[in-house]
Amino acid sequence: MRHLRFILWIAILLSCGQTVNAQIRIYGKIVDTDQKPIAGVSCLLLNLSDSMQIAGTASDLEGRFELEAQEDKEYILQLSFIGYEKKSQICKPGNLGNIMLNEDAMLLDEVVITPQILNTFGNKNQLTLGETAKKVGNNALDAISSLPQFKTDISSDALVTVDNKSILVLIDGMRRSSRELKMLKADEIKNIQYYSNPPARYAHENIGAVIDVKTKKKVDKLYSLYLDTKNGITTGYGTNMLSMAYVDSLNMVTAAYFIDYRALNDNRMNNTYSYAGKTNEYRGLPGSYNGQYHIGQLAYQRYQGKNLFNAKVEYRKSPGKQEYRQELVGQNDNSTTNSRSLQSDYSSVSADLYYMYMFNQNRNLSVNVLNTYYHSNSDNILASNEGGYSFENHIDNKSYSLIAEVLYSDKLWNGDFNLGAYYQYKNLDQKYNLTENTTIDTHKEYVYTDYSNAIGKFSYNIGLGLENNHYKTAANDNFNYLVFRPSLVLNVQYNKHSAMRLTASINSSVPNVGDLTNSIFTIDEHFYSQGNTALKPYYYYYSNLNYQYASDDGKFYITPSITYSYYPNKNMPVLFTDGDDIILKVANIDDIHSIGASLSLNYKPVNWFVIQPFYNYEYSTYKTYNQIVNHNLHNAGISIQFLPKNWQIIWNGNIPMTLVDGDIYTRMGFNMSASVLYKFKSMSVGMEYIYNPYPSKIYADIKGFSYSEETRWNNFKNLVSLKFTYYFSKGKSRGHAGKRISNSDKDSGLININTAK
Repeated sequence: MRHLRFILWIAILLSCGQTVNAQIRIYGKIVDTDQKPIAGVSCLLLNLSDSMQIAGTASDLEGRFELEAQEDKEYILQLSFIGYEKKSQICKPGNLGNIMLNEDAMLLDEVVITPQILNTFGNKNQLTLGETAKKVGNNALDAISSLPQFKTDISSDALVTVDNKSILVLIDGMRRSSRELKMLKADEIKNIQYYSNPPARYAHENIGAVIDVKTKKKVDKLYSLYLDTKNGITTGYGTNMLSMAYVDSLNMVTAAYFIDYRALNDNRMNNTYSYAGKTNEYRGLPGSYNGQYHIGQLAYQRYQGKNLFNAKVEYRKSPGKQEYRQELVGQNDNSTTNSRSLQSDYSSVSADLYYMYMFNQNRNLSVNVLNTYYHSNSDNILASNEGGYSFENHIDNKSYSLIAEVLYSDKLWNGDFNLGAYYQYKNLDQKYNLTENTTIDTHKEYVYTDYSNAIGKFSYNIGLGLENNHYKTAANDNFNYLVFRPSLVLNVQYNKHSAMRLTASINSSVPNVGDLTNSIFTIDEHFYSQGNTALKPYYYYYSNLNYQYASDDGKFYITPSITYSYYPNKNMPVLFTDGDDIILKVANIDDIHSIGASLSLNYKPVNWFVIQPFYNYEYSTYKTYNQIVNHNLHNAGISIQFLPKNWQIIWNGNIPMTLVDGDIYTRMGFNMSASVLYKFKSMSVGMEYIYNPYPSKIYADIKGFSYSEETRWNNFKNLVSLKFTYYFSKGKSRGHAGKRISNSDKDSGLININTAK
């Protein structure tokens, strides 16, 4: 009994001691007006009587801080961080809970934060545009693509990662295209949330990365107009955009129109097809391509109290026609013996409805419903005077899709919790050569949840998803495909200059509905492409280890990474022999391994000069029905930026590289671009030069058959275009809450081979 009393007495003393210690500890969490944690806030503890500093620290990645006081009394807590209003409050020891900092509207437009200072959490990086990046180009797309993590694909003008992964673009949580980043000015960007691997709610889509561009908040009313133009003076080529907006405290109305056009008249297609006993070699004569891509958008949003409603109507259209004449090599005369014509078009109308209810700062429920209607067609004609044959392939598609998604978000144990469900229905009716009718129905159900939190310097994201696809194919077969989709991201930020992240996940890919049909596309006399009604979705294992380092002065940034992917099976283009004919068909291939490594760096010796080289390597190994493939991909390039005052001079170059997919190889030639731009207030003028004479060469070589196709765009050997932008705004606007979910359907029913481009 004596020993028991002694133990109890010791326990009481220890608990008292712990109570005393707790009373001289001041701690809490610093958040912004959206209740998001703010890292790196300077926290000073001062004496109430003489303002003498007692202790100091900085908030961690979760916004948490802890200070030790000398005794149980009142103190002054002083908080400060660039871009936010300073805050001082009287406090006593204990838990202060969440402390909110308001943005300093004046400082936000003046402060310069280099994007090289790392801020990582779980599966995302928070990037901030520095003064150097804001000088680049005319809009947010130009500025973001200048960061070392990204680049712009020279052929599609789309934003991609530096290691060539596709990017899903969100603006304030709303799904957008890369082109729509042109509607934003760089100065309007607050920060960029960059997910190098898609979080759980986007994991069912075949994308490589996600960025969410957060914009700044203002007050009162805003009227704005933005015009961005780029038009060729050496040939028909250009991209032009006009957007307008009205925003007040309750309403937001936006309208935008975008057109991308090409009118090229000196394209040359050189083709060679070698069969078992015959070779057709064609030498290209001047051919033409005329194509356009239109987007028109009208959106309305109302944000009042706890309710947010958004409605958007969008129209897209993309007509294109390519025509080529060719000489058959080895003939006695020079008459044209072969002609190729491909004309395609699609138009779509979509209605997007969204509603969000905010229970409080942390908890909300969102619902999104999207209806999309497509009409697309393709006409392919191949005729040969010498061979005496003519082939015609006509495709007419009508499709409808319904996408519905619901998302619940909350704070759980001081971490971020999401729970959602997604459903997509798509129907395709195709008429081939005016007689053959095909109907395809696809359904996808996907439920997911993810959770992010941090412990000191260590943060993590755990995602779980269950995806089910069930099809009714063109052959009237029905099947279900169910896959479990876990993901894990572990991140350690050692300090503000270095961090390491490990990503592991199971991903999936669903075929386009156009690949599920029986329709045929004639390529040569005995060579054609055909759909595959037996295609199914596939899944694969993905892992990545990434390290980031930024120097203390912000002049040097480097990120090496290694990647491994394993595909138990994958849909890939494969060549098949059918009597005298060769068929190109997407088929399922087993046991594919891919190992990759990448290195990108950013060096800024002075504020007006930046060098950004990158290098990507990938080794792929698999076996098709025809051959064993062991392929090494080398992809390298460099960007050099001169940014003196109101001028910018940028040069980009990419060395040749060869890609492989199934039996098909694609050789991309050297390309480069250079631009000069002068900015004056809200206007800029400049010139761009593009050198891209050999965009691609497609080839394959199997037993009994080989072919190569090369298109030379002579108009792009020395393409010169003029650039002009103008931005007008009057007033300021309250920042509306952003959509938490947004979806789109970009599958028109046409596939790459039957689309003019």
